[in-house]
Amino acid sequence: MPQPTRGHGKGTRPEGAKAPPPGRVPAIPLDEQQEVYSTMAIVSPIFGEMRGKLGGNVYSRNKGGPYVRMHAVPTNPNTARQQATRNWMSWCATAWATTLTEEQRETWREWAQTHTWKNSLGQDIALTALDWYTMVNSRLLDVADTPLTTPGDLSAPDPLLTFAITIASATTISCAFTAALPSGGYLVVWGSGPISPGADPNFKQARLIGYSAADATTPVVLTLDYTMESGRKLKCFGGVMNASGRVSTFLVSDEVYTP
Repeated sequence: MPQPTRGHGKGTRPEGAKAPPPGRVPAIPLDEQQEVYSTMAIVSPIFGEMRGKLGGNVYSRNKGGPYVRMHAVPTNPNTARQQATRNWMSWCATAWATTLTEEQRETWREWAQTHTWKNSLGQDIALTALDWYTMVNSRLLDVADTPLTTPGDLSAPDPLLTFAITIASATTISCAFTAALPSGGYLVVWGSGPISPGADPNFKQARLIGYSAADATTPVVLTLDYTMESGRKLKCFGGVMNASGRVSTFLVSDEVYTP
């Protein structure tokens, strides 16, 4: 059986890179930030567009149009995963401003002008050049891969054909998949954490379990950062990250742990 891969998805800092200073980080829709969510829906109010908090709902607008979400008090557990994500985003913001040449930044602007990103509501969103740069490179840094200086071809990879998990132990899962990963690609897995057998959370309620090694073959064993108890279910979402840091759509697999 393959040796377990550390499942936190923490990369190491690229050679020669300095620790990112604290500062402003672009607010972009990164998959890696999907740890705490509120319910979202598209709305079309009868009497014009609504903004602000009303009862337990918050009405607002983003690049995709008007939406309403449940009001929630933000939490900040400051987990190792959150710290890693913030570090990579800060690193990218600093590199964009101080390391890239103007010619390199212009290639990202040209890409952003002609490409969109699809959000969780299925809407095509226009991202800025810095958004694109940060989104793909924070993922590459997370797996200790080399950051991109120019976008090249940032097309999303094809999704997996099949994906199935087996809870191998209270702290490890085995992930079987087809087809083969693209050259330089990774298997990326998100999970619900231990839940009751009748629960059916969606991707927005999942958090990153980890990545495989580059060009890994099936099955991939990942280590959980929690302990499964007998009778509890784990729902996982498996996808492909290519060598450019783009992620495919996800397939779903779940299993109830019975040691």
